[in-house]
Amino acid sequence: MLPRWLSLQKDNLTIFIRPDSIVVRRFKGFIGAQLSCVDQQKIVLKKKVGYSDLELAYLTQVLQTTLNTERWQAASATIVLSNQFVRYAVIPWNAEIKNNEESRAFLRHQFLTIYGDAIASWNMCQSPAEYGQKALASAVPSELLQTINDVFSSLQITLDSVQPYLMHIANQAQEVIKQQNLQKSYWLAVIADGRLCLCLIVEGEWRWVKAIQVEAEETVVGQIELLIQREQLLNSVVADLAKQQRQVPILLHWSNMPNSEAVKINNHRVIRLPSSKIFSNEPVESLSARLVTS
Repeated sequence: MLPRWLSLQKDNLTIFIRPDSIVVRRFKGFIGAQLSCVDQQKIVLKKKVGYSDLELAYLTQVLQTTLNTERWQAASATIVLSNQFVRYAVIPWNAEIKNNEESRAFLRHQFLTIYGDAIASWNMCQSPAEYGQKALASAVPSELLQTINDVFSSLQITLDSVQPYLMHIANQAQEVIKQQNLQKSYWLAVIADGRLCLCLIVEGEWRWVKAIQVEAEETVVGQIELLIQREQLLNSVVADLAKQQRQVPILLHWSNMPNSEAVKINNHRVIRLPSSKIFSNEPVESLSARLVTS
C-alpha cells in the first residue's frame, strides 16, 4: 500500500460551519477525475454561533469530537464559513501601492471605512485580480480563524484553506460560465443562512457587493429587485448598463430553494446555479449537473 502522500486518490473533507450546524462531507476519487461524495454528516449545534457571539470553546469541542472519529480521517480538509461570519468589500485598484505592506494598509482602510472599528481586529484578505481591476475582499473574525487552526494543529488532517461561502459559490459560478459559454457580465445573488449577498461582475471584474439580512424567504426577490433599482440611481456602472439596455442575467444560488423551482425577477433572466446542497441525501453527482433557467 502506498503511503498517504503518494496515494493516487484524493480524500478530502469539506466542512461547512453555519450558525446553527456543522456539515461534514467526505469526497474521494482519483487525482484528475471528478470526486464523489462518499459520506456526510450534519451536526446540529445546541448553541447558536454568530459573528458577534462566536461560542469558540463550544465550537472547538464540536469540531474536535467530530473530526477525531475514524469516520472523518481524510488526508485534507477545506473549511467553508457561512456568510453570517464574513463581511465583504470590493477594493478599488490603486496604482500608487508599491509593496505588500501598503496593500494591507489600503485593504484595512477600505474595510474600516465601510464597517468601522467593529472589525478592526478581523483578518482581511483580498482575492487576486487582473492588473488595473477591482478585487473582492473578505474579513473574518481573527479569533474564529485561530480556533480553526488550533483544532487542526492537533489532527492528522491537513487544513488546505478556509473559504467564505460567497467565494465558494463564486468559484462554482465561474465554472458554470465557462462550461455554458455565458457572458462575463452578470449579477450574482447568494441566499443562505438568512443572508443575501448580491454582487455585480462586469466583463469578469468585481464591481459591487452588498450583503444584508433576509427579511423573510417570501420577500427575498423583492429585496433583490429593490437593491438593483437603487444601484441604478446611485451606481454609474449599473446606470450605464441600463442605458445601454444590456440584459445582464442574475446567477442565483438559493440554498433552501429546490433547483426545479423557477424564480422570476423583474427585467432579468434568472439562471439557477447548481446548488452545493450544504447537506443533502442526494449523491453529489446529481447536485452539480445542470442549470435551471427561467
